[in-house]
Amino acid sequence: MATWLQRRKARHRLKDEVGLWYHPQYKVEALAETARVPGVEVERGEKILGSLGAEGLIGPKQVRPAPLAALADLAKVHAVSYLEQTARPDYLGRVFGLEPQFIDVDPVLIAQRRQVGGTVACARWAIGGTKRVAFNIGGGFHHAEPEAGTGFCVYNDIAVAIASLREDGFEAHVAIVDLDYHQGNGNLVTFEDDDTVFTYSIHGSVWSHVEAAADEQFLLSSGTDDAAYLRQLRDTLPATIDKIQPGLIFYVAGNDVLKGDRLGEFALTREGVLARDCFVIELARKHQCPAVVTLGGGYSDDAWRASTDFIRWLLIDETEIAQESTSSIYEQYSQIAQELDPYDLQRPSGEWELSEADLLGDLTGPHYRATRMLDYYSRHGVEFALERYGLMDEVRRIGFTMPRLTLDPSDPERQHLTMHATKNGEEHLLVEQVLRRVVRPAPEGLEPPDEIRFLYVEWMMLQNPTEEFSLRQPPWPGQDHPGLGVGEQAMHMLFQAATRLGLDGLAHHPSRYHIALIGGGGSFFLDPEIQGRFEAIREVLSPLELSEAAWKMEREEVCWSDGEPVEWIPEDIVIPASERLFTYIGSVHYQQPRAAALERARKRGIVLKPRSA
Repeated sequence: MATWLQRRKARHRLKDEVGLWYHPQYKVEALAETARVPGVEVERGEKILGSLGAEGLIGPKQVRPAPLAALADLAKVHAVSYLEQTARPDYLGRVFGLEPQFIDVDPVLIAQRRQVGGTVACARWAIGGTKRVAFNIGGGFHHAEPEAGTGFCVYNDIAVAIASLREDGFEAHVAIVDLDYHQGNGNLVTFEDDDTVFTYSIHGSVWSHVEAAADEQFLLSSGTDDAAYLRQLRDTLPATIDKIQPGLIFYVAGNDVLKGDRLGEFALTREGVLARDCFVIELARKHQCPAVVTLGGGYSDDAWRASTDFIRWLLIDETEIAQESTSSIYEQYSQIAQELDPYDLQRPSGEWELSEADLLGDLTGPHYRATRMLDYYSRHGVEFALERYGLMDEVRRIGFTMPRLTLDPSDPERQHLTMHATKNGEEHLLVEQVLRRVVRPAPEGLEPPDEIRFLYVEWMMLQNPTEEFSLRQPPWPGQDHPGLGVGEQAMHMLFQAATRLGLDGLAHHPSRYHIALIGGGGSFFLDPEIQGRFEAIREVLSPLELSEAAWKMEREEVCWSDGEPVEWIPEDIVIPASERLFTYIGSVHYQQPRAAALERARKRGIVLKPRSA
């Protein structure tokens, strides 16, 4: 965990010096399902953000959502005939090295368009300050040419960003510093005749012999180590930047230069890669030139860690290589849960005193149930967990002080928790939860066929009454105030509580479409037919921003092909914690009716109705 001073420095820089862009749709699950694309890490964005989040350096609101690039934006660089080709599975199969049957066109193209949109947004933000660094946790599609895609690159995000800036009136010279292991043929071909865009590259693999109007290329041999690589960079890049005096630098920070990369043959260490990254940015700062960073390639287990090292340095100037191996918020919270001492979670404080029954071990009587949340957690324990998981820090980060927690565990059917905190001298309600344990009959096929037990979220409200809705943070259906931005963390924390209590999972009853998505890909409707129907709805709504999708469901603008609105059916949704429930979800007893319901919904057809004027 970062120190308080480090977290403060990171928060300060994220206000106007360093920007991070990402979107969950960057991840395409299908690309991890075949070995024909070796080493593609589809979860690297989550791993980077999960690691930085667990350190307390970033929060959800500090990651800017990447917009979806419009087709008109892509057409500024790519031929219309090529854009039409990209909708064909056989063509995308060649780009990604997959058989066409493994290609699901929509999520692949949406992922690429999101990452293009992220780079465009980075560029527009970066030029608003002379020393800004905008980091797209994706992108770097330097193999995409105006009329051809290859090497996992469909659209050239940097080229589209430059074209967009030019259209906006940005006339300064631009430098593309490409330090991916593979030469960026897409940028060379795109800017072959444009002497206002300088392409600089150190690489170990040649993809094109085009000589661009403004270009400097260096080919290094297999096995190049830190010393040789950094010497080449330091001897050549400064003179290049001095000469062209760019108004913006695009930096392709490819980590396929690391030793052991599946598709690269250099031998750099994480220390060498971080030294490389720091050198590029410090050079940009010396020239008071904003920079846009894209990930580029990286096909080793340490590739995402090297990117995390880079962002950590941008936020807190830390050059020591972190050794954390945790790769996601789930794994981070699991580790935290293992480290929590049950004594700390149950220890009373203040008005909560140990009773005689507590001391003698009689933990089944009415007094114990009246003084422990879910028959387990004291108020001190809940506060301790909130601090340890970082949720209290998030409350303080957005300006609240003196958080005050209230628990009422007296009613086993409504275990009530609230958190108030103070801002500008006024106390506000931020959190309200109603929890209980529930028992459900075992579904057919569950083994052993005993009843299933859940930690059930009857009600959860996470709000910031001091904020106003805006274009960047629009209201969701049912919201009176903007949220706290900790919904995912809260669900992970409750899931760890369900696991600690030996329950089969965490469950809730989503009253609206967007609430059903709060558990992410690890949650399932307990009724497999409802799950299949939900997946059909999600397929149609996934290209939209989630807030837009939520309002379309709310306004009955999601319809069956015959015009009938698709009714939202609120049913129990679960995040499995026990092995038997995991096994059941994957069994034919669940998957067969789920698949049948999905197919029925697809055949019936779901369409989006235009919003009435």
